[in-house]
Amino acid sequence: MAMQELLKEIAAIPGVTGSCIFDRKKGPLCRDLDSPLSAEMFRDVGMHLVRLVQMGRMSDLSVRSSHFRFDRYTVVGIPLDNGMVLMTICENQANCSLIATTAGMLVTDMCEASHGDDGAAADDAGEGTTTGEPAAGEPEPVDSGAVDLEMEGYLRDMEKALAGAIGPVAEVVMQDLLDRWRAGGPAIPARLSELAGMLAEEIGDEVLAAEFRSQIRDII
Repeated sequence: MAMQELLKEIAAIPGVTGSCIFDRKKGPLCRDLDSPLSAEMFRDVGMHLVRLVQMGRMSDLSVRSSHFRFDRYTVVGIPLDNGMVLMTICENQANCSLIATTAGMLVTDMCEASHGDDGAAADDAGEGTTTGEPAAGEPEPVDSGAVDLEMEGYLRDMEKALAGAIGPVAEVVMQDLLDRWRAGGPAIPARLSELAGMLAEEIGDEVLAAEFRSQIRDII
């Protein structure tokens, strides 16, 4: 069954506004919903769900489902085996346990559907390509994730300072933002101030963010 059809089955549950698959790097991928959440808030809630699952795995705990209950609606999150999360938006009076149980029954089919979509995308991307070499005129790929020992030390210091502001979740937050930062250019000392700004924004609290910047001032 196609992913969109599976999402429609969940959306048909009484009280459900809709559902989607959320990826921490790409955001919402496949969706069938009229969400009351703004695009920014939708991404924030999705990232919180992904990090919750990651933190559980770090502690050898398997998160089956999680509920974020807000003033006007509730978000039910169920992890998939590919690192993505199934997000379902529902009204506060909806039966969240029923929604989580029903959605959980479809998780296996969703994982299979998502793997199939990945394979199809890979086939489309490779169509007409006979070699792994870049096409003529295209720049050589750059391994922006590679950092030297000096950079590794800087990043460790930044993560330590971040942990002082937000606690144990710093490891997960750091990894998420590092992926986004590296996607924007080479991992070099000259770009550390950009990373520091992203981390400070993620802290959210002005006093804690200022303390974080103070601790890493020698780096940036």
